[in-house]
Amino acid sequence: MSTLKDKQNLDRKPMEESKPVVALAKETPPIIETKSIPPEVMIEVGEIPKQTPQEDEGFLDETIENLKQKLRGSKKKPNKIPQVKDDITVKIEKIMEQDLGDAFSELTPLQQQEFKIKGEETAWEVRKLLKSAHIKLKTIFKLILDWLKMLPGINRFFLEQEAKIKTDKIIALKERYKN
Repeated sequence: MSTLKDKQNLDRKPMEESKPVVALAKETPPIIETKSIPPEVMIEVGEIPKQTPQEDEGFLDETIENLKQKLRGSKKKPNKIPQVKDDITVKIEKIMEQDLGDAFSELTPLQQQEFKIKGEETAWEVRKLLKSAHIKLKTIFKLILDWLKMLPGINRFFLEQEAKIKTDKIIALKERYKN
């Protein structure tokens, strides 16, 4: 009978034998019974609350509006080309179009129109730079070079050389009108 009592005692004394189990429990995560824990406590412990679709939409709308505002402020506004051009602007355009007849004639009509519009904008920008007291040669050179890069199939070094020649002629024009 003593063996039966020992067996019954083993069944009755789970605390004494559970100590080794506790040591094992440190290695494995404890099992939490959700029946005894109220839902509010589970949220505080670290469960991420689910967002409603309305909150998600509000967040997305707010983010989109912020991005739109940033983009609106950073856009460059196109320069309007005046309808009436002064003498210097016309002469600048003449200098810019020198020696480009062959390359211009090879363009499609749509490309010719784009090249012409970009050339007029460039001439207007150059004219604005020439009106200032300090002439920025590098800026004028870059404007002309960017305009010339629209021509397809022309060597980059040739374009740089042409841009330099045209910049020098425009500066000579400025000096002539200055005196």
